[in-house]
Amino acid sequence: MKALVLSAAGLLFAALPILPANAGVLTLGGPLSYGCYKSAEAQDTRASAVDGCTRALQEENLNRTDYAATLVNRGIIYAMQNHYDSADADYDHAAQLAPNLSEVWLNKAYLKLRENKAREVLPLLDHGMKLGAQRPAVAYLARGIAHEQLGDLQAAYADLMRARELEPKWTLPGEYLARYEVRTR
Repeated sequence: MKALVLSAAGLLFAALPILPANAGVLTLGGPLSYGCYKSAEAQDTRASAVDGCTRALQEENLNRTDYAATLVNRGIIYAMQNHYDSADADYDHAAQLAPNLSEVWLNKAYLKLRENKAREVLPLLDHGMKLGAQRPAVAYLARGIAHEQLGDLQAAYADLMRARELEPKWTLPGEYLARYEVRTR
């Protein structure tokens, strides 16, 4: 019989990275909303990045989807600034406007993961993945981390393996998998 064991050293030094989420959500609403998208993609945490997003929401005539996408992008920047309440509020507002936008749910899940709220992460990730994640490997990695935080090492290992299979050149899943060893009992 095989048993999955997480190495103790891995647990001591494991730190949750800033997941690339699906990063920004492309919007074609106008120059300010496009700048907000570029700021989210670049992981720009300057106050001017949030200000640009806010200006886009206030000044540009955005359709519902572009408005929601701009909220997600501003939420990403807020999350990177550790302003979790503001990020969560933007994601909630975006979910009301565009409930079928997968990035809303995935970024909300990544935020909850950073807040160590693993139980809240799994349904959000599953919903976002069902809607069509741009980078499913990132969603599988996040789900693996959530399963790990909940103590379900079998599910964590399976999700981390799936993330590596989907994007074999992406090194982060391999770094997490390196902390695991499979032993025969």
